[in-house]
Amino acid sequence: MDTYGLAILGHITVANDNTYIMGGSSTRFANIYSVLFTGVATSARYADLAEKYSCNEKLPVGTVVSVSKDPEHEICKCEVDCDPAYVGVISENPGFLMGERQGGSITALVGKLPVRIKGPIKKSNFIVPTMDGCARAGKPGEEKFKIGIALDTSSNEESKSVLCIVR
Repeated sequence: MDTYGLAILGHITVANDNTYIMGGSSTRFANIYSVLFTGVATSARYADLAEKYSCNEKLPVGTVVSVSKDPEHEICKCEVDCDPAYVGVISENPGFLMGERQGGSITALVGKLPVRIKGPIKKSNFIVPTMDGCARAGKPGEEKFKIGIALDTSSNEESKSVLCIVR
């Protein structure tokens, strides 16, 4: 069947390369599923790059994680101040998720997302991992443990969610 230059031959194909648009800014498809996508993605709704890692417990979004010493799991909640085994931060809605089909906790490796911060923080402070799956404002001399930068300010001493850029 050939309708307006769109040929449907058991699969969707086009008569001329790079000439048709599928959907539009006001006529979007709800979902598109594919086994393989080859093309150019120009945007994502969320702002972090994440991968799934096995973990011994379900961790809340924003939890800072490190390499686990448990041979059965890859990551665990960070429990060491300035932990050199830092991996990433538990994410809820990654912009891009690697290893989507494997089980495990979605862990942001880079990008912008909420991070659990303990103690006061100022916008532009660098952050370092600390105990209880949190990060804190870094101090002079701790730059080598830097995991990101705070994008908000809070004087609250308790653990709270703060938008950060992680790297």
